[in-house]
Parts: sequence; C-alpha cells; structure tokens
Amino acid sequence: MATRSKHRRPAPRCSPYSAGRCLALAAAAVATTFVATAEDVIRCRSNRLVNVGMIAAEVIARCGEPKSRSAEDVPVRARTPNGNVVVTGSARVESWTYARGQGQFDAVLTFDGDKLVRIDLLTGQ
Repeated sequence: MATRSKHRRPAPRCSPYSAGRCLALAAAAVATTFVATAEDVIRCRSNRLVNVGMIAAEVIARCGEPKSRSAEDVPVRARTPNGNVVVTGSARVESWTYARGQGQFDAVLTFDGDKLVRIDLLTGQ
C-alpha cells in the first residue's frame, strides 16, 4: 500500500514578473467595491432611466414620487485669501429614497438645490 504525500502547493504570490497581473487584479477588486455603492444611472420601477445631472422635476416625471424624502440645510464654506475658512451661506440638500422593485436595491437620490448630484444603492438594510 503506497502512502500519499500530503504536501500542499504554496499560495501564489506576486513576483516582480507577475506584478502587473497582481496590480490589475487589485485594481479590479477596488473598482468593483466602488461600483456597488455609487451609481451614475439607475432604472426606476417604471423602467425609465434617471442619471446624475437631471433636475428634480425630470426625476419625478420618470420615477414618480419617492417613498421618502429628507432635507437639510448645509453650510457653504469658502476659503479667504489668507487661508481661513468662512461660512458664506447655506444650501438645501435633499435625499429621496426610491423602491425599485423585486430583487432591486432601494436607491437614495441626493439633490443639491434642484440638481441630482449623487445616486447610492442601499445594499444592507
């Protein structure tokens, strides 16, 4: 009866000769992580597309009313010539949450004034 050797293959490592491949894999992993959190375009439950840069009225026309809204006034800051930061006013920022349908993550649309500036997917509820 022959006995088998229980040697394991060592885990692959990044060598100077394969550094480009390892760098590409690491970059792909990081890019995938960011794609899952912020989007430039989403599809509403109505099957219409909404993208960053649209105004609030266009979003409502395509997706209807959101399931929830929240708003806050945030300070607008500017740097003076001597390097100090001063508050010069405030801006209204609204977040709208849309349910996108079966099997789809809810989306949070952030508006600065009347313009859609960010789309996030709620992946962990």
